Amino acid sequence: MNVLLLTMDEPMYMPRYLRPVIENYTEDIERLVIAPHPGEDLATTIQQRYEMFGLETFVRYGIHFGVGKILGTLPPAVQTLTGRYHSIRALCADHGIPVRVEEDVNSNEFVRRVRALDIDLILSISCGQRLSPRLLAVPSEGAINVHGSLLPKYRGRATAFWVLYHDEEYSGVSAHYMSEDFDDGDIVLQREFPIEETDTMNDVYTKIVETGAEVAQAVIEQVKAGDVTTKPNPSEAGEYRSLPDAEDRAEFHRRGKAFR
Repeated sequence: MNVLLLTMDEPMYMPRYLRPVIENYTEDIERLVIAPHPGEDLATTIQQRYEMFGLETFVRYGIHFGVGKILGTLPPAVQTLTGRYHSIRALCADHGIPVRVEEDVNSNEFVRRVRALDIDLILSISCGQRLSPRLLAVPSEGAINVHGSLLPKYRGRATAFWVLYHDEEYSGVSAHYMSEDFDDGDIVLQREFPIEETDTMNDVYTKIVETGAEVAQAVIEQVKAGDVTTKPNPSEAGEYRSLPDAEDRAEFHRRGKAFR
């Protein structure tokens, strides 16, 4: 089976998320495409993270992110001396998987290239772009997204923040067929995990990473076996969540929650 993997370039969580998927399904993954959020340049990202985290956490996050980016430029063999990969490119290089950055996955040129690859499945894991009907129609087995919540609850972004904000006892990961709308389409598979009272946002993200890797692999197995069953993902039952702002952050702390 030929899988096109769509994701984002992030050094702290994504290499850990994708490592078991790529290591166990190297022969199935045709290539990996980094699809950044449209219109979110470095300045916009910095502003968004500052509003979300506040000064102290923003500085700590920035240091971790920066160190991860620096480590991610080292050869794969050097990176793994730390116990893990720090870049998706290094992970893919070690397994012979081509990597490409696409600013617009809906461009005529990109859709043409995907058609030429004879892709069976598009698998999206933290892809920042909405896929057009033309692109969704290309893979013979469809396009499936792996999302960090128990859909239809918590569509959108920063799901680890919002489940803590709302004192959820459980969250999880959902795989669903993709449509023109974000986090829409019938649900293929869901797995949940508990949220402890002491969990920070980092703890929840770590659980999403571990659970999401399991879900992504299970999805590939189901599609390969032709054994996919679905259940509805009713749009009226969920609410789309955007990135938190300064007011949300203040309330997050007031409720006794922490980022790390």
